Amino acid sequence: MSSPERVLFAVGLAVGPVLFLLALITANSLLSPKRPSDVKSSNYECGIPQASSPWLPVNVRFADVALLFVLFDAETALLFAVAPAVRGSVAGLVEVAVFSAFLGFGLLYAWRKGALKWPS
Repeated sequence: MSSPERVLFAVGLAVGPVLFLLALITANSLLSPKRPSDVKSSNYECGIPQASSPWLPVNVRFADVALLFVLFDAETALLFAVAPAVRGSVAGLVEVAVFSAFLGFGLLYAWRKGALKWPS
């Protein structure tokens, strides 16, 4: 394959999906039925009328606990991935110990700030 053919191939790979996407969007806008109504425009909440205003404050503690779990879960997975690379190395042991201490201090900080207390 010569150089101009490679360039043309790369351009085709970049432009082809974009053109396909634009064709799908255009076909959807031309072929889809358009009959707006008040029922279709209303909010849908599990098939029942809306109970209250959607702008009420939300307790974010659940999200905090979930984010902390994901953070420490990902860091633990990272430790398992790093362990074979630093096996038998004193410098690797020190690095993993510092990293684990950093995670431990983060967990202690979150605990002291009350981020792990479940709302009652």
